[in-house]
Amino acid sequence: MSASPETTPAPTATEVPKVFVGNLSFKTTDGQLKDFFSDVGEVKEARIVTYGPRSMGYGFVSYADLETVNKAVAAKNQAELDGRALNVEVARVPTKEEAAERAAKPARRRQARRKAAADGAAKSEAQAAEAAPAPAPAVAENSGEEAKPKSGAGRRNNGRRTRRFPKKEKAPAADGETAAAPAPAAAAPAARAARAAPKVDSTPSETVTFVGNLPFTTTDEELSKLFAGFSITAAHVVIARNQRAKGFGFVTFANNGEQARAIKQFGEQPLVVGERVL
Repeated sequence: MSASPETTPAPTATEVPKVFVGNLSFKTTDGQLKDFFSDVGEVKEARIVTYGPRSMGYGFVSYADLETVNKAVAAKNQAELDGRALNVEVARVPTKEEAAERAAKPARRRQARRKAAADGAAKSEAQAAEAAPAPAPAVAENSGEEAKPKSGAGRRNNGRRTRRFPKKEKAPAADGETAAAPAPAAAAPAARAARAAPKVDSTPSETVTFVGNLPFTTTDEELSKLFAGFSITAAHVVIARNQRAKGFGFVTFANNGEQARAIKQFGEQPLVVGERVL
């Protein structure tokens, strides 16, 4: 097994004023990013988030104060660097309440999974109790009659009487005639099933694209930022009933041309988040 490449972690939000820079060219370096933002004010740090040696397409630039950060957002948002229009915004510092909320999420997820498992077990027991056959009626004492064993049909119908009809005898074939072969018994049910089966539209969508292998912590906003260089109308991460992400989502592009451009770009340069190749 080959060792996985080291991943440069994304800088966590701190009290140092900084801006988030998205839609970077994969060829842009830390030095080029620092030089590009130096005309606004003194840059304390410019760092591009990478996966091994590969750029993730976004990074952070730190300044000495928040005033310079606001100037950088006003001056550099949608400005071009290496042929790409940058998305520049203030890197928001999480509040104590938000930090506590993030820390409490794993415990709530575990509690929800345990509750779902307990509810499922209780439901299975209830269904098993309902499906259990009714007890056989007791034989009256001194009746002098022996209990008659139930037939297979009787057991299957839980003691309910079934109406029986005499079998119709087939008329003998006339001289020189041959009896027609009986139709297959499964032909009619198969035909009904074919008519009842829903028709599935297999035509690929011209704007909606499936995005798989997402980290389970990915939000709709984070998924949208991954496609910041394209014109999109929606980005949605699929959530399970226990409020946990399923690891995949869908991105809706403004038109088929944007969808084709994204598929081509990420086919040549795969999109990587954390240690996952999407």
